Amino acid sequence: MRSRYLIISACLAAIPIGFGLPSARVITQAVADPGSKASAHLPSRPDEPRAAKAYTVLETYCASCHQTGKLERPLASGDLANILGVDDLARDPVLVKPGLPDASRLYDVFETRHAPLDVFTGPDAKPEPQPDDIQTIRRWLKDLPPTVQSCPSRQPVRPAEIDKLMREAQRLERDQGKDVRFISLVHLYNSCATPGEMTAYKKALDKLMNSLSWAPEPVKLTPLDEAGTLLSFRLADFGWDDARWKLIEKTYPPALIHATAPDVVKTAGSNVVVVNGDWLAATAGDTPLYYALLGLPAKLSELAKTNETDLDANIRAGSVRRLAVRESAITRGNRLIERHPGKHAGLWLAYDFATSNGEQNIFEHPQGPKSATTSKSPFRPDQIRALFALPDGFYAFALFDAAGNRIDRALPGIEKPYAGIEANAVEPATKAGINCFACHTEGLVQAKDDFRAAGPLDISAGPMTPDRRAVLPLFGTDSENALLMLGGWDRYRAAAKTAGIDLDMRVHGDEIVSGLARRYREGADFEIALGETGLERAEFLKELADAKGAAAPLSRRLLHGVLSRQELEHLFSLLKGTNTPSQTTASAGFLREVKTAIGLTMWIDKPRPVPGDIVTIKAEADNACYLTVISVDAAGIATVLFPSDFQPDNLINPGEAVSIPPPDAPFQLRYKAEGSETILGRCSTRAAPPVGIEHDFERQRFTVLGNWENFLQDTLVTEWEMRTSPEKAERARIARTGAIRRQQDRGERIPAPRPDVASDKSLRDGRAILVLGRS
Repeated sequence: MRSRYLIISACLAAIPIGFGLPSARVITQAVADPGSKASAHLPSRPDEPRAAKAYTVLETYCASCHQTGKLERPLASGDLANILGVDDLARDPVLVKPGLPDASRLYDVFETRHAPLDVFTGPDAKPEPQPDDIQTIRRWLKDLPPTVQSCPSRQPVRPAEIDKLMREAQRLERDQGKDVRFISLVHLYNSCATPGEMTAYKKALDKLMNSLSWAPEPVKLTPLDEAGTLLSFRLADFGWDDARWKLIEKTYPPALIHATAPDVVKTAGSNVVVVNGDWLAATAGDTPLYYALLGLPAKLSELAKTNETDLDANIRAGSVRRLAVRESAITRGNRLIERHPGKHAGLWLAYDFATSNGEQNIFEHPQGPKSATTSKSPFRPDQIRALFALPDGFYAFALFDAAGNRIDRALPGIEKPYAGIEANAVEPATKAGINCFACHTEGLVQAKDDFRAAGPLDISAGPMTPDRRAVLPLFGTDSENALLMLGGWDRYRAAAKTAGIDLDMRVHGDEIVSGLARRYREGADFEIALGETGLERAEFLKELADAKGAAAPLSRRLLHGVLSRQELEHLFSLLKGTNTPSQTTASAGFLREVKTAIGLTMWIDKPRPVPGDIVTIKAEADNACYLTVISVDAAGIATVLFPSDFQPDNLINPGEAVSIPPPDAPFQLRYKAEGSETILGRCSTRAAPPVGIEHDFERQRFTVLGNWENFLQDTLVTEWEMRTSPEKAERARIARTGAIRRQQDRGERIPAPRPDVASDKSLRDGRAILVLGRS
């Protein structure tokens, strides 16, 4: 799962300069930078003292990568674009567990300093959070009340109400009722989405649907209730027919299919009458469904015909306009931007090059492509990106290889690698559709041409190569280029205005379609899952408690923690008896999916233990690793449950669940339920125990760490000093060696040193959290 990791991501990969994101170098003076408006909407510093201190820490260490308006790169990293919105962070159940910092992903990122190496090391290194900064975040999270993530005054929308709304919408369309389909935001509303979020999500769906439309004019979806929980539209409104909807019907995960009244299903003539809006944004906005819904041809030449233009003929006739970019922010080589005349606002192409050498240097080989010139040495691109306006004024995007064959994602070796842990692969993987939405918030972006300035503009001014003389008329002046792009920009804004969309609107710092899609891709706790089921709380709790087989561990984990989107839909499938693998768009991010961390899962054998219950903790990893499990009771006292004198070997094998205690163990774990208890799991390829833990099973069968808050404070300082002071690290090593020697002199049992787990590359520790005794 690509969850919200606060790390540098290859977000630049989606931005072709020329119809990409603005930078100081490429924006012309003819048009103001539309991206600058984002800085006007920075979240303000909160008044509450601890929240204000947390804001300062987040602003100091995180905002440059995770706050729209303060970014050093074009897009926010790690699926988080509003790090300074502390109120929004507090409401996010994936990042924050109010009152329980150890169960909060946000704190985990700080405590483990989970950021790429290029952030804290190297020539441009930034200061990393110090122990006091990490404790500031911890204290803020600890003070948050559980009510911050609830909306007790809101009445959930139930399936019967949804049926009633859909039935009435069909009735109003009379004989066109069969053409009506629905998009649901009910589950987001039931999970406490704010009115502002609901508005943004509705606008996101307006934008998405109009970006998939061949209708002549923009269309607004129809909200069927005041809160905008259910939206309707006619297929014909967007130039769709039943075959288009069947593409969605075929792709929609069976686990998410709504139980709909038979009469509504009969009228529509479809078993999938309604789909979840966040799924639609994540999947219909992603290839290959994005291409299929638009009906885009498989060849670039055919796409040109769709736009009533001929690429090679245009180049030969001199009717294209070009811009050359010597240093691309996206690709490893130079780039060539080319506008062709055609329907609506023309067809824009970006030729991508992996290098700027030889025939890939467009300044030395400016003629091309090969099919359009008689030059003996035309430029040789590696791939081509296309952008064109739909009839309603919204934009569509596509990717093609050098031969003009449509591809789903950018080819390897073309886009720049990005330093940092997540970029080990390290290859961005831009996909057409929603990756483009994230950057093209204003449609076209003004770009400055480097070609005209690279040589003489008149034969009388100096020697000019035949190649330059042949192509120079294709390159316009800066003002000509700016005006050409401005027309497309204005047309896009006019179309968005007609559809009621504010292109400057953001949701949690994201472009609105991207933000809605992220809502689908991120993980889910019990409350989010409950919202998606449409069940009553007691009914869903019973269903999870009664789960058997493969559904049991997933159910237990959902009750006490967070599941990934893929895991959640797998659980839904198992509970429904379909056992169908979930449809997930987790790979639709800007990076190839690469293993960078150990996957660790943990659950208990009882769904909702009651005082006095004997429980067993289960843990499983996807990589061999050394497991440590710590229990923090309601009084804040921490004890290491695994390893122990009874289970000293904590090396676990991939895919094999370990039980604590095992069936034949001479001890039991009894649940007290006097307040909440937190179980923390950590699995590492390193054999040494986590910092601060020293096992001595001669004296303690279970290692007691004492007051957890004091232990954390001490280990944070110790770990900091060990990393920043080689002298202290060496003294600690000598002291440890001396302690072991004294134990040997006393005849105590000393475990033999164990090797670290071998791995092709460094893997981050796997981490898992269970929270018991708190609803």
